[in-house]
Amino acid sequence: MKKRVSIKDVADHAGVSVATVSLVLNDKGRISEATQRQVHKSVAALGFIPNKSASRLRSGRSLLIGLIVNDISNPFFAELSADVEKEASAKGFLPVMANTGEDLSRQQKVIETMIGQGVAGFIISAVTGSDAQSFALIRERGIPYVLCVRDVQDFDADFVGFDNLQGGQIAGQHLVDLGHREIGFIGGEAANINRMRRLEGVRSAMASAGADLPSERDISGAATQTFGVAAAGRLLDADRPPTAIVCFNDSVAVGAFAAVAERGLKVGVDVSIVGFDNVPEAAAWSPPLTTVELFPRAVGGRSARALLDRIADPSVAAERVYLSPKLILRKSTGSVADS
Repeated sequence: MKKRVSIKDVADHAGVSVATVSLVLNDKGRISEATQRQVHKSVAALGFIPNKSASRLRSGRSLLIGLIVNDISNPFFAELSADVEKEASAKGFLPVMANTGEDLSRQQKVIETMIGQGVAGFIISAVTGSDAQSFALIRERGIPYVLCVRDVQDFDADFVGFDNLQGGQIAGQHLVDLGHREIGFIGGEAANINRMRRLEGVRSAMASAGADLPSERDISGAATQTFGVAAAGRLLDADRPPTAIVCFNDSVAVGAFAAVAERGLKVGVDVSIVGFDNVPEAAAWSPPLTTVELFPRAVGGRSARALLDRIADPSVAAERVYLSPKLILRKSTGSVADS
């Protein structure tokens, strides 16, 4: 096994003291440019990798950011994490991601573990059922944190998300404008605040057209493809099936597509379907999915910048940012007259 290069090896190679190497690598002290060049040449020649953990212990400054998401299998969070990483790495920070799987106790354990690892701050997409008390330990330790995607009304933290009420209104109004009055809503746990707001928006748009969404057409549950198949199937097998279905997210919409096909029907002709998220694959489905774009990359980037600002200056006032969603019109929706 190849011996790990030490800071002493670098010092011996460069012909300087260990203290001088440390000062150069940490950009401290008044070291001549010639000596700095020699040290960096030795670092490169020997392949030395500075021990950032040891540096953190000495300086009291961590370069780790805890990124906690509630469903790592959802493409939405892959998009979000990409811009968290982009913004964080530009400032020399490294995001460490963990998945809670929509489990409150798991979320707490992940927080405790990351605090033990010495993270400089957190970006958290909270588990359904979270509230301000869920993050009490983070506050007690004085660690900056930003909540994103789900607004749990924790006013001690920055929040970056989207206007779910507006998103629901956009989806509902689109279907109403196409003549639909028999509309269902599927997916997302009943206690999920984002689901509540989206459903409220859909119902608001329907009410403006003199229609309503009865409880039997409101089916809550997992935000997954599997649940989408089952929930859409229940609606389609009813005595009076809906002509359109709004899905909590695009994963649920994939399942709804399958349920429609299983019954020999056509999406966009017999049944209109709208999703939420606008995952990259949605444009390639057959037919391409009409969906509400929630800009996960923008949420991720804005969350990272908010956290980095708070790490640099803890006195910065907390901000609450709600990005406006946008309807992405494709072929999975059509006029009710086409049914």
